[in-house]
Formats: sequence, C-alpha cells, structure tokens
Amino acid sequence: MANPGYGKRAAPGQLRRTHHDFTHLPPREAAIAAYIDRLPDGTDISVKTLAKALPASSRSR
Repeated sequence: MANPGYGKRAAPGQLRRTHHDFTHLPPREAAIAAYIDRLPDGTDISVKTLAKALPASSRSR
C-alpha cells in the first residue's frame, strides 16, 4: 500500500470499465492506463513502482 495521498484512488462517480476506454491512446499508453485502472484503490502507482511492474515493451519506444 502507498503512503497516504500517493496511492491510486477511484474518481467519484466513475463508470464501470469498458473494452473501449483506452482505445484512443497509443498502444503503450493504453497498456499503462489499463494496468493502472485494474489496480485496487490505495496501490502505489509511483513511477519507480510502475517501472518495476510493467514489461519493458510498455516502458520503451
């Protein structure tokens, strides 16, 4: 879990996820957004944590 104020938080009134939520983004950004969206509230989403968790193909161009 992240320190208070630094974890993932759902937006108030956020709609349920759909298959098309991130289709407007380039593939790399869509993969990162989808990964973050699936995480439970309170999860650490710092750059260092995401870099450790995401495959290299999602991080590099």
